[in-house]
Amino acid sequence: MDGQRTILAGICGGIGVYKAADAVSRLVRAGHAVHVAMTPAARRFVTPTTFASLSRRRVLTDIFPEEGPFEGEALFPHLYPAAHADLFLVLPATADMLAKLAAGLADDIVCAAALGVPPGAARVFCPAMNATMWGQPVVQRNARALREAGWVQVGPETGALACGVEGEGRMTEPADIVAAVETRLAGARDLAGRRVLILSGPTREHLDPVRFIGNASSGRMGAALAEEAARRGAAVVFVTGPVDPARLPRNPGIETVPVVSAREMLAAAEARQADADLAIFAAAVSDYAPERTAATKAPKQAQPAPLPLAPTPDIAATLGATRPTGRLAVGFALETDGGEARALRKLEAKRLNAIVLNGPESMGADAAAFAFRDDRADAFEDWGVLKKPACARRILDWAARRLAAG
Repeated sequence: MDGQRTILAGICGGIGVYKAADAVSRLVRAGHAVHVAMTPAARRFVTPTTFASLSRRRVLTDIFPEEGPFEGEALFPHLYPAAHADLFLVLPATADMLAKLAAGLADDIVCAAALGVPPGAARVFCPAMNATMWGQPVVQRNARALREAGWVQVGPETGALACGVEGEGRMTEPADIVAAVETRLAGARDLAGRRVLILSGPTREHLDPVRFIGNASSGRMGAALAEEAARRGAAVVFVTGPVDPARLPRNPGIETVPVVSAREMLAAAEARQADADLAIFAAAVSDYAPERTAATKAPKQAQPAPLPLAPTPDIAATLGATRPTGRLAVGFALETDGGEARALRKLEAKRLNAIVLNGPESMGADAAAFAFRDDRADAFEDWGVLKKPACARRILDWAARRLAAG
């Protein structure tokens, strides 16, 4: 374990609370700093005193601060300690809480705290409920939405339920929950000491100060990769074309380098490639640029027709020609037809170690269909439709294993 980690445990109202108490106790004994937040329903099953005794910390029970001479972070229990959490754990994750988390609601301290957890933190939920409730399509949809958003689901198990029936809905045993948490925390640092270079967003090739050739890339994929790499402990250099500032990743482990054109992006990447253990080419680089860029905006009638264009540099291929031995590179191929064959040619021609295939529907979207090909594999692996943070995790899972193998 890489030092003491901060865990925020959100306790919900269900008979599985007795297992939650055991899990919190085990996590404290394992050396973690465990904070507890409880919903009003959870307090119908057990008092906050129990979890305060086990965690050795004051238990959060309300979105609003208690009466008293509080100041600083104590004034915002829905934000702190959530903002410092390495992992957010929800147990037992009831049907009600799954719906609230999936919808982004914030009407109790647990679901409000969930919104205050930083993007790079790990998130784990442990479902527990009646078997019929668990089998409802709406509950399954909410659980799936959380998984697609990056949450790790632990359980439920099949067995005797408190309501007197047998079926799937029993909360996972505390020892197994703790093991899953430890695995998630260990995996969260599998890029510690590594340097990752990520190229993201669109480029703009200006005709003049106002007009440009560009595309619809939002930079979501690159930002998801940067946040995930930083969460895993990597030092990230994030070279990005022009995107909405709200889309930029926010993590102290990320150095952001803003650029505009393909040539600027290439220059920024060339200056940093030698230090990178892993380079990921997620940018949507414009293939062509005007042969000339005017210093001032010219009238429409003054523009030549047809407009003379020149190819922009192939960034991945250029960097691939000089990449140091032992360093990894992952590219993206956006294709409309003949995707696998075209992506395979790019994989080989650009000296990539892996390539991610997607389609035009991914431009600016939160989710898309992805396929993945390792240079040592015989075929593409169909990943199906994933949200971009989930796709980023799969890419970096692969990269961490490959780097560890040497």
